[in-house]
Amino acid sequence: MQLFKVIQVGDVHYTDKENTASPVDNKDPGFPKTLSASIGMPPLQSIYRALAKSVEEERPQLVAFMGDFTNRGDQTGLDECLSYLRNLFPTDWSSGSAPDCQLLIGNHDVDRRKDPETDQRFDDINASITGAGFPAASVLNPEVRVFGGTSPAELRVYGVNSCRGCGQIRLLGGILAKQAGPEIERILRDGGSEAELNEIYEGIDTPAIDDETMRLLRESISALPETAMPVVCAHHNILPQTTPRIAPYSELINAGSVRSALLTLKRPVIFLHGHLHDDPVEVVRSPSHPGGAIISISAPLLRDGFNVVKIAFNEDGVPLGCQVGRHRRSGSHVERLTSQSVPIWDAREGLNMVSANGRELMRKIEPDQVKYSAELSISTGWEAAMLHGVIDELRWLGLVHVQNPDRPSAHWRISRAV
Repeated sequence: MQLFKVIQVGDVHYTDKENTASPVDNKDPGFPKTLSASIGMPPLQSIYRALAKSVEEERPQLVAFMGDFTNRGDQTGLDECLSYLRNLFPTDWSSGSAPDCQLLIGNHDVDRRKDPETDQRFDDINASITGAGFPAASVLNPEVRVFGGTSPAELRVYGVNSCRGCGQIRLLGGILAKQAGPEIERILRDGGSEAELNEIYEGIDTPAIDDETMRLLRESISALPETAMPVVCAHHNILPQTTPRIAPYSELINAGSVRSALLTLKRPVIFLHGHLHDDPVEVVRSPSHPGGAIISISAPLLRDGFNVVKIAFNEDGVPLGCQVGRHRRSGSHVERLTSQSVPIWDAREGLNMVSANGRELMRKIEPDQVKYSAELSISTGWEAAMLHGVIDELRWLGLVHVQNPDRPSAHWRISRAV
């Protein structure tokens, strides 16, 4: 079995005061500040340390940043954030000791004072990104990263720009454009208050993924062999969210067509995004497109945590499943929560893909029955390494549950999931 790992980093919003605020409720003005700081590390600092440790320990193939590095197009904040994040990696990128990186442009990275009719505003963002030593973010064409291994297994990661409509006042249409457009222009021209701009800032976004981008994306994914797992990264989500947002435009305006385009590929696609400031994991399938699936994984705000996404392949290079490792901040500490296992195939597809040994093991576990590894070792006559490898295959395919996965594999309790 082969594992590919992607560390998914959500919105940073580097200039937010919440990033540097102490978690200590200090109501004593005379209390020594150095002592207060020593018992309450600011949120971003504690997460940054945990992120750096995970990059070192997990040795991922890719670290994917979901965008929104700054707020309201603040160039100084963007440069400071990129410099801060760049310290996560060795300075010698060509040494091979650092993972690859993929950066996305978020709606808050876009400067509304620049002409929304051209891509110059994105080029200016990329000038900061490449100036900090990172690879450029996608503007029109998807930015592609390819990762292989000793088997035919391949991870193909596409970074796409979902912010092409951000700041496009003319796209608001009708009464919104007539009322909001002149007011926004007045604030930007005359230097109106921050509060005024904040009040309407989010409402002038009409985020969208360009049709040409989707055409190139679909052509590339359609040509991939079954041993390649496509991962699409975008700042904005394409699925409904749990938090209501009351605004003229809050989400991707062509999310439905993007979902449909990905489902018609009739193969699983992992979709990584930020923007929500929440961390749902959702799977979408369509009876009209058997075999198609979107595994949507949202990253939380960086100050709240990050994800380690693992994708498993069998020895033949066939993708088996996906697992989301959740690192979340609690006060000044970062906890590693129980991982979420996400089957990329439905039960019928999983049964069609399982190996002969996997089928034999499934026959030895009755529905509503729990078996211990030791029992299964006796009934199959298999060596421990072989048994645990087959259990792992079934678990990644979503065909069995391991009820105590944090225990040594010899003590696992296994039950059927289908």
